[in-house]
Amino acid sequence: MSRLFQTTDRSDSQTTRRAEPTAETDQQSHPLTESTLFRAGRVLFGGVLAFNALDNLRNLEGRIAYAESKNAPAPNVSVPAISGGLLLGGIGVALWRIPSAAAAAIAGFLVSITPVMHDFWNHDDPEQKQQEVIHFLKNTALLGAALAFLKVGQREDYRTD
Repeated sequence: MSRLFQTTDRSDSQTTRRAEPTAETDQQSHPLTESTLFRAGRVLFGGVLAFNALDNLRNLEGRIAYAESKNAPAPNVSVPAISGGLLLGGIGVALWRIPSAAAAAIAGFLVSITPVMHDFWNHDDPEQKQQEVIHFLKNTALLGAALAFLKVGQREDYRTD
């Protein structure tokens, strides 16, 4: 239900009633996902993650060796598969295509690799521990953004069905 407010035109003493804009009516005319800030945010977020995934795939042997050193499960299979999922997720969020699936792929990547690859609790060296804490927290923040994109993507999926 829209709220009404009154204005009085002093020249002819007429009262005009019109609907006051609300967040709900504003979203209907200009959805969040069409805003410039949202577009810039999703392109930056998805683009950086897609770039990182491409870097993983270009340097696959090194990434597999690093995953092996961290005792990651089946690194010969998991590293390319997870990097491919991150690539598709990053491109999907950047272009806003199948957004909930794309954001879910990013979230899946972050949930699966963060505790394995950035296990700061297993390091005694203070510098190494600090580096792993930084990467762990960075990935946790990225996970938060991926979950936010997932929720917005679900709303978009629902709205377009």
